[in-house]
Amino acid sequence: MKRTTRETYFQAVYRVIYYIEQHYSEDLPVEELARISGFSKYHFHRIFFSVVGENVSAFIRRIRLSASTGKLPHRSVTEVAMQSGYETPASFAKAFKENFGLSPSAYAKQQKNSKESVMTDVKTVEVAPTEVLCVRRTGDYMVSAGQAFEVLMGFAYTQKIKHKKNLMGKEARMFGIGYDDPNSVPVEQLRYDACISYDDKTVEPEGEIVAKTIAGGKYLYHLHKGDYAGLKEKYAGMIRYMVENGIEMADKPPFEEYFNRDPRRTKPENLKTGIYIPIAE
Repeated sequence: MKRTTRETYFQAVYRVIYYIEQHYSEDLPVEELARISGFSKYHFHRIFFSVVGENVSAFIRRIRLSASTGKLPHRSVTEVAMQSGYETPASFAKAFKENFGLSPSAYAKQQKNSKESVMTDVKTVEVAPTEVLCVRRTGDYMVSAGQAFEVLMGFAYTQKIKHKKNLMGKEARMFGIGYDDPNSVPVEQLRYDACISYDDKTVEPEGEIVAKTIAGGKYLYHLHKGDYAGLKEKYAGMIRYMVENGIEMADKPPFEEYFNRDPRRTKPENLKTGIYIPIAE
């Protein structure tokens, strides 16, 4: 496959992926998704499967189920089922149990009765929408994050050398978006985006590099100091804080901001990571 053709396929499929992730609770006819990709619906299925590794209907089901886990501690199963795009609570409950191994009501009870320690050093912040360039990888977050940033930094380096465009200037911010709960989603299906903000809109995404916007709004914020391995525990503490205080998560993914310019040259204990969990307004 020619590189230009491969890049066209990646750009087309990731346009569809991000559209699905933003509109998963709506009706998503394949004709509309094919139109967004720019391919006929007959070719769209094959191209999507080739890039993602699963068919589009299975991908949509997985995204809907993953998103439902953040709502269950605060809403009824019926309400979550409707908001997740399922026609009946029964069909939602069946799919949920098949995917996570327990019923939605049991999962919600488990979250409410969690013995995780409650965070105290958190605050609510207002975040402005941020345009970013990003790269998607799936798998263990501790592995996929490094893989995604390697590709993203390679693109930034090429832009500087080839086009004299400095994406890594002092104003650049680096983010990571982990879409799935590693406690309930199989590790091989965890979705992660490595992102960098950019002001120069003459930079054109190519290949696996896709432009998107990190949603603004209210977020619960905590500054984590130390090894990235400790992030999972901090997320659990923040979620417990939300459950204890009746704070509902908004229908968008949490994200991280990395404050160290080069983590590879920073001692683990000196790493600083901002954790943002969206709050329903």
